[in-house]
Amino acid sequence: MSQFSEGSQININHPVILLIGKTDRMDSCTQVCRESEMTIDGRKFNIVDTPGIFDTSKPDEEVFKEIAKTVQKSAHGIKAILFVFEAKRFTEEQKNALNGIKAFLGENALNYMIAIFSHATKKQNEDKDEMRKAWNPTVASFIGSIGNRWGVSPDSDYFPPKHEKHQLRLREIKDFIMSTSGSYTTDMLESARREQERIRQEQERIQREKEEEERQIRAEYEEKLRREEKERADRAHQEELNRKKAEFEQRQREALAAMENQAANMRRQVEHAHQDDGGGCFALDTKVQLANGKLVEMAELQVGDFVLSEVNNNHLKFSEVYLIAHLGHFDQPIDMVKIKFTNPDGSKGYIRMTPEHCIFSSDLLLLYARDVVPGKTKVLVLNKSNKLVPAIIDSLDNEKDSGYISFYTRSGTVIANNMLCSCYDDCPKSQFLMDLVFAPIRLWTKVFTSTHRQKELHPYVQILETSYGIWCKTLKKIKIIGQKDVILILCLIYILFILVM
Repeated sequence: MSQFSEGSQININHPVILLIGKTDRMDSCTQVCRESEMTIDGRKFNIVDTPGIFDTSKPDEEVFKEIAKTVQKSAHGIKAILFVFEAKRFTEEQKNALNGIKAFLGENALNYMIAIFSHATKKQNEDKDEMRKAWNPTVASFIGSIGNRWGVSPDSDYFPPKHEKHQLRLREIKDFIMSTSGSYTTDMLESARREQERIRQEQERIQREKEEEERQIRAEYEEKLRREEKERADRAHQEELNRKKAEFEQRQREALAAMENQAANMRRQVEHAHQDDGGGCFALDTKVQLANGKLVEMAELQVGDFVLSEVNNNHLKFSEVYLIAHLGHFDQPIDMVKIKFTNPDGSKGYIRMTPEHCIFSSDLLLLYARDVVPGKTKVLVLNKSNKLVPAIIDSLDNEKDSGYISFYTRSGTVIANNMLCSCYDDCPKSQFLMDLVFAPIRLWTKVFTSTHRQKELHPYVQILETSYGIWCKTLKKIKIIGQKDVILILCLIYILFILVM
């Protein structure tokens, strides 16, 4: 551990590592930052220990001022923010402190934050998984919000500094620090403070308007009471309240519309980079079976057709096509994969789709078409006895094609070219989650039949893919994207759509 001193000057030639929370050497009474220097993998850093931010349920404004001074003095920015708290529990004080830090430094600060658990047990010092088992939902949610960057502060009482476990725990923390992309800068701090000030002013303005409206209503009510009988005055008062409420709700709707316009502008900014990748689709010549037994190419499908989608106890199940997301030909060929397999009767079969389209493995787990392994991966194919049986993939070939179709059945599945496939593509590998995300449009098309049959994506699907693409690209830049992150993101997007609709 570095030795800290109060009032020393930061070396402006080195980036800063900021310690926030209750460190082993922190004096809870100090109200100034303390600095030291440290070398990691040959690179020097300023280590800045901030004042005792957990000493009150509401962090002192003076503490934030000290942190702001540190950020402003850091010419190379803040490389990492180590948020330190005791492993024993995640207190309400620590939760309030975290919310205060997020509000003060802005959401960008989470991209540079690493959680450090101090006062861990010997087992937790020896094995990080023991620490993970002790997390409650609040801690797990916090760790997820910072991209699963966390470590255990090694305790010398259990493992001396030269012990391999002590060194391993330090190495894990150092690796997170060195792998963090970019740095938290003064510009980010100023942006966060401006946003905080804007929110404060807006809240004050709304409060003033509300108080003024309430004052006027009270004055009018009192005047009416003096001029008219109480019953008539009460009725007029209620009518006035209803009118004011309607006006306020109208302003809220207008504000929401403005926010939606801003979101649309953001979508347009990334649309060029996102809309031309082809998404996930089937080739137009892929065949499906209709409820009348006829085999047709997907190019002939119409909304309202019932296609073979699943098998239950040797009975074929047909599901309605409720939406054709897009259909047509691209100006330039797009990437396709051709999956070849052997049918149960020995005949050969194949299916062509984009690499990001989802299919089912023999154990009913989703996987991308590009991820199948010839000779190893097993898929489910329909035999002549109307059973879905496992079949091993023979080969996976890359091809080019310009024709495409993306459609959705109410079951979310389709048996195409005898193979059980998902209707979803370029998404988290969870059929349940995607069924949940598409629930609003399934309900909508129950009442209003979709007539969309165009080259461009259906607006509902376009918004989902744009939102998903923005999040994925942002998270991939800082190397923290994972299945749990994406599932959380999609759940939030789903909740947003429910509220908007």
